[in-house]
Amino acid sequence: MDCADEAALIRHVLQVPGILDLNFDLVGRRVDVQFDASIISADTILGKVQGTGLGAHSHAPGEHVHDDHGVPSGASHGLTLRFIVASAVLMLAGWAVEAATADTWTEALLGHAHTDVTGGVPEAAAAGEDRWALAATGAYGLAMLSGLVPVLPRALAALRHQRLDMHVLVCVSAVGAAVVGQWAEGASVATLFGVAHLMEAWSIEHARVAVSRAVGHEPGWDGGAGEAVAGRVERYIERFASVYTPVVTGLAVVVAVGPPLMDGAWTVWFYRALIFLVLACPCALVISTPVTVVAAVTSAVGRGVLFRGGLALERAADDAAAAIARGDVVLTAQALREAEAFAGAHARRALGVIRQNVALAMLTKLAFLVSAVLGAAPLWLAVVADTGATVAVTLNGLRLLRAR
Repeated sequence: MDCADEAALIRHVLQVPGILDLNFDLVGRRVDVQFDASIISADTILGKVQGTGLGAHSHAPGEHVHDDHGVPSGASHGLTLRFIVASAVLMLAGWAVEAATADTWTEALLGHAHTDVTGGVPEAAAAGEDRWALAATGAYGLAMLSGLVPVLPRALAALRHQRLDMHVLVCVSAVGAAVVGQWAEGASVATLFGVAHLMEAWSIEHARVAVSRAVGHEPGWDGGAGEAVAGRVERYIERFASVYTPVVTGLAVVVAVGPPLMDGAWTVWFYRALIFLVLACPCALVISTPVTVVAAVTSAVGRGVLFRGGLALERAADDAAAAIARGDVVLTAQALREAEAFAGAHARRALGVIRQNVALAMLTKLAFLVSAVLGAAPLWLAVVADTGATVAVTLNGLRLLRAR
């Protein structure tokens, strides 16, 4: 479990009788499930999660989750990497062919979003007048196919559960770009999404390793504390994200259909609507809070301060003394007054980083949504920006591992 899409899918399939509560730890790659054993069994829960296509296994309450997640899926990760590399090579080959015949390199790199086309293949290539253009289109088509092979099973699994996650949106965007003749854009989306997914996985894994070095095992909350592990901000963002994706997807339909009814530019507006689809996934927004909370809680342990989850962190930021008296924060340091002062300052610093991350994620989305309507952003750049925001908020949250 590496992103918000996967957490949302798990939450969806576990909306069944007997499930009392779910707490997601994206950084720790775990879900704490509270359930009524008289209604649903642990094996049934595990089977439902595995039915989404995600590898899953159970752990006993309070058990440290060691780094055993990657073992069963290592071969599949290697195969995915080979498909992504092949996709990148084919896409670069297509670009090289186009650059050899284009007026400038920038035209080959950035000109696709403003190219007028009439069908699935550029006119010159369709007429047999430009074999180089046909070769470039063929390379792009193969690059798109190779890039979508690892994505398609997850997209189909999401559709089976009536979910529009990033895998579905990327497939629709890539194929849609090819339909309007933007083969380079379709190949770019498929390839860059694969690269982006690797970057996101790397950034989250970097967080896991950093936290693991600090506490001696993978991150994860102590469910036995009886405290809500997610704070108010994280709960709010999760609710916002559940609304954001369908709203932006709906706006994509409006962009694709509304303006062309007035100006007749169906291809242009359909292309711009595809950018909305790419930006409909709230990964950067959702991961911005938990990675920051985990880093803040972990680093505080070394200073003799134990925060009991994200809610405790928020309460300490408001009033550290009250949070300590309530038991939300436990002081293990000998210098209690200094530890209390640190707890309040550290909690406020953590909330400040969370606000920075949320602002970065939202401003990136907003900037490219506006740019899409104005026709100022190519599809592939939206993919890069969206992924860049996810990596940026992860690394920004990890700054809190250096407690001051």
